[in-house]
Amino acid sequence: MAATTGPTFPPAVSSPAPSPSRLARLGYLLVALPRAVLRRPGRSLAILGLLLLIGVGVGVAGVMLWASYHLRTGRAALQHYHTAEAIPHLQAALAVWPNDPETLLLAARAARRSGSFDSADHLLDSYQEMRGEDEDLTLERVCVRAERGEPDSVSKYCRSLIEQDHAASPLLFEALAKGELRGYQPHKAEKLLEEWLQRQPDNPQALLIQGQVYDLEMRQADAVKSYRAALTADPTLDEARLRLCDGLMQLGSVEEAEPHLEYLSRRIPNNLMVQVYRARIQDRLGNGAEAERMLEAVLARQPRFVPALVERGKLAWRAGQTAEAEKRLRQAVEREPGDYQAHYQLFLCLEKNSKHDEAQKEQERLRQIEQDLKEIQAIAGGAMEQSPHNADLHYQVGMISLRAGSVEEGLRWLHSALKEDPNHQRAHQALMEHYQRIGDLGRAREHRQKLAAAERGAR
Repeated sequence: MAATTGPTFPPAVSSPAPSPSRLARLGYLLVALPRAVLRRPGRSLAILGLLLLIGVGVGVAGVMLWASYHLRTGRAALQHYHTAEAIPHLQAALAVWPNDPETLLLAARAARRSGSFDSADHLLDSYQEMRGEDEDLTLERVCVRAERGEPDSVSKYCRSLIEQDHAASPLLFEALAKGELRGYQPHKAEKLLEEWLQRQPDNPQALLIQGQVYDLEMRQADAVKSYRAALTADPTLDEARLRLCDGLMQLGSVEEAEPHLEYLSRRIPNNLMVQVYRARIQDRLGNGAEAERMLEAVLARQPRFVPALVERGKLAWRAGQTAEAEKRLRQAVEREPGDYQAHYQLFLCLEKNSKHDEAQKEQERLRQIEQDLKEIQAIAGGAMEQSPHNADLHYQVGMISLRAGSVEEGLRWLHSALKEDPNHQRAHQALMEHYQRIGDLGRAREHRQKLAAAERGAR
């Protein structure tokens, strides 16, 4: 890998301390006002009433200014694709202005970008109640539909605006590319991103999504290059920096990842993945005790955080603490059934502890995960693009997602298979079994009946 000059970080910003003179004046008022009331009660009560009215007005104005600050800050963060930063500001603004159309629209956009599509729909419904149908609402609904995995249904509308060089073109490129990526069609996403980057060569979001496309295609070196370019365009884009760290560590470039992680640890200290990566680096550098301390701190905050459980299990395994390793890794595979490393480490622990029958089951699960990865690579490598309406492919992705623990994604793909083929027997079977497991007997019965009808029709 080519040498680099090292990461460039934005300057830190400190908050001003409260003014001592203001605190002193406040203390004086708290002491002086009660004394004045005792000396001249009538006049003082009238003054107090006036002050109360002024105070209420100032309080209301203060709340409005506070909400205005959060809306302004959230809007700016969203314009720069800093979605995680924008969300709390927009939530604060919504708490004061729950019916403000602009706040609702921006909050919907943030929800869409974070993958919370149902929340985005709800916020847009509220926007429509306040403002009615307008172009902004139509555009955002189109973006939601495209990004959640239905880009074909809105592509003509989006293309007509893009060809007009509409101001919303970056939003449309973003939603379409992410939708194609979500639909396992990285080649289509790549073409959209190439066109977007021709228009805006330094757009950090386009470069970030381009890196994600390369990740799906297992092109780690290209992904790292795109994430570096995204950070050159915007050094404060934390998601790009975190994905860069992941790519660098996969390529074994621990030394280059370390300063990025130290920066992220200061900038987003509550991000647990950052701390897990830092612990992994300490382990690779031979500082096992420090790595253990950092992982225990993460697990104290979130006991079921799978990456920390896996890393902690690995440390315990190497230290000969097989019982502790088995405990942590069992927790990890229960929480995230598709984690290959967790299953592999658990297999080693079970073998070491002479639990051969359980170890054999883990080995079978490992083979299934390997097969699932091959199928996903084949689907993303062109099968889905060549046959986007093939119900069998949609069913395959749904089952792989369910086995990996991504229930919502799995159900989406199974229902998508039925949309392509309402009589798809295996999709009905899978949905019937899922709803039976979770106790939704009504939906289970519905798919049982449709399965029986499909079987009769196939005879």
